[in-house]
This record gives sequence, C-alpha cells and structure tokens, in this order.
Amino acid sequence: MTTMNDPLGGFIAEVESGAGLHASDPESDRYNKLCREAQLDIDKEVPPPPVAIYIGDSPACTFGNFSASIGKPKGKKTFNVSAMTAAAMTSSTILNYRGNMPPNQNGILYFDTEQSTYHAFRVFKRIARLTRKSNHEIKERIKYFALRKYSVEDRIGMIDHMIRNTPTIGLVIIDGIRDLMLDINNPREATLIVNYLMKWTEEFNLHIHTVIHQNKGDKNARGHIGTEINNKSETVLRVGKDKNDEAISTVEAVYIRDVSFPSFAFRINSEALPELIKDYAPTLDIKGNEAWNPYHDISEETHRNALDSAFPNPDTLLRHGELMDALRDAYADEDIELSDYKLKILITFLKNKRMIEQVDKGKKKGNPYRYIRDFYY
Repeated sequence: MTTMNDPLGGFIAEVESGAGLHASDPESDRYNKLCREAQLDIDKEVPPPPVAIYIGDSPACTFGNFSASIGKPKGKKTFNVSAMTAAAMTSSTILNYRGNMPPNQNGILYFDTEQSTYHAFRVFKRIARLTRKSNHEIKERIKYFALRKYSVEDRIGMIDHMIRNTPTIGLVIIDGIRDLMLDINNPREATLIVNYLMKWTEEFNLHIHTVIHQNKGDKNARGHIGTEINNKSETVLRVGKDKNDEAISTVEAVYIRDVSFPSFAFRINSEALPELIKDYAPTLDIKGNEAWNPYHDISEETHRNALDSAFPNPDTLLRHGELMDALRDAYADEDIELSDYKLKILITFLKNKRMIEQVDKGKKKGNPYRYIRDFYY
C-alpha cells in the first residue's frame, strides 16, 4: 500500500510486484468518477476557449490556460505586464495588447511577490493611470496584493484563497512566480507550482500570466520552474532591452500555441508610462569584427550633424538608395566610414529612435524617408 511519506515509491512498488492491481481499492469509486469526468467523447465538440487578451491579432491568452513573461532584470517586464493588465481592464489596446474580458468575468487579481509595498503601490498607480479610470472603478475591477513579506506557504495559500473567493475573476497576474518556491531548481517544487497553475486555470476557467527571470548566460527562463513553465504555457513572451538602445524594450514570442505576432517595442515616456514605438524594426545581429553599435559608438551631436547634412531642408525626402548614399557621405564628413552592413544597422537604429521615419509606411513599397528634427535621444 502507498504511504503519505512515499506515495510515488509505494505505488511503483505495487505496480512492479503486481500486487493490488485487481484488489478492491477504497479509491476505486473516486477514480472511476475522475476518469468519467476526464474522458472525451468524439461525438461532443469542444469549443475553443474564449480569449482574454489578444497580442496584435493573435489570441495569445485564453481562458483555461496560463502564459508567462521572461526577461533579465531591469528589462521592463513589470512595465510590460502593467500594460497587459490595463488593456484587460479597459477592453482596449495598450501597447500591442487588446483586452477581451467578458462583463461577467472581468475581475483581475494582481500578486506582486518581489517588490516592497511602496514600489508595488507605484506599479498599481501606473496601471490605474494607463486605464484612465477613477479610483472607484479601479477598486471594482482589480485587487492588488504585495506578498513580499509573507512565507512561501502563505503566498500560495493567499493566491488560492482569493481565486476561490472572487466570483468574477477572469485574469490573475503573478509577478514573481519564483517566490512561490523555496528552491528554484527543485523539480518537485516546480511541478507542484505548475500543477497549481493548471488546476486554477481549468477549475475556475480563467487566465494566469506569470513573470519569471531569464538566465544571465542564455535566453531560457531560470531554473526547473522556468523549464516547466516553458513546457506547459500557452504563450511565453521575452521582454528585453534593444541591443542598440537601453531605453527601448522589445517583446517577442518565444513560444505560442496559436498564430504568432510580430515583435514590438516600447519606451517609457515623459509620464513614466510604457509607450509603443510604431514601425519598430528588430536590430540586426552584429557579429565578429563588425561588432559596432551606433548608439554607444557615435555621439548624439555627431548623429545630429550628419542628419542635418543628409537632410538639408525640412522637406527633404530620400528613397532607400538615396538615403544610404546621403548617410554614407554625411557620416564620412564626421570621420565615420560606413560599410553597407553598418549602414543597415544604422538605418534600423535611426528608425527605432524615431530620428527618421518612412513616409506613409505600408501604403506603397519604396516610400521615402524624412528626418524628424526634434527627436528625443
């Protein structure tokens, strides 16, 4: 028979010996009931789950599933999840997130396990500002909890309690799922936590979005919990800094069960809120002796001088070939020689920094570029 101290080992021993396989088991009725509940009927269609949040046109976050954001420290993961939460609250588009919460299940629980009460409150206020709703409306839709000072057991218990006792709950944010574990590399703890996520999402038909740090040496989520989340999540997002500009954060799909979405980027604006960068182009990988960064290797003054020279008049428009020639000459005047490869990197950088932009981009192939003289560096 199995024991509480070693339930799995006892079960394996019984199977290997053949003992008890046909014996009367007091749990038999229970397992019969569970198997009937779990069995699928080919004659009964299973409808697709409702969508909680779209990312672009992709139904990336659906009810009955969970998703995750991964990224290195200070990569703006919490700014990103703030925008996601605000989009869900308003059923509007913020950054590239479009909320789709049904009226009878639009409540949100936000659990912050990492930050102090003061800093958690700042995130809460940021979400409220993004929604542009009154404090009264905020209180009706979202409950925000700072869990840093509590034990691991109490954090899990508090999350479970609120999920079970919030009737209109549709979205749960767990910002810092690593803090629901004692050991991030303990496979048993990792399996337990992911089982909680699967149980909560299916039993209460809601969506959970978690946040976890990325390894320093590679692009994977940290520890056994990161591996389990990657394996079981509906969608995994990577949030990180642009290679050429630390003021820009990018969001890309690492894994997604449905159709993917184009990567996008945001910066923090003068109101300390995340703001989408339109027409963002991913930075090209820089390799070998071409390792060159136009943000770090060229001063703002040099960029301004070169662009003033390449675009001598406010109404100057340059098509792509003309732009490459003009930039090559203008930067050469500043003692900077540019190969075609470096020019491609430079143009991507100038577009991402909103120093130049393509006129009516997307309406006609080959539209010219113009210089945005009042760009913010």
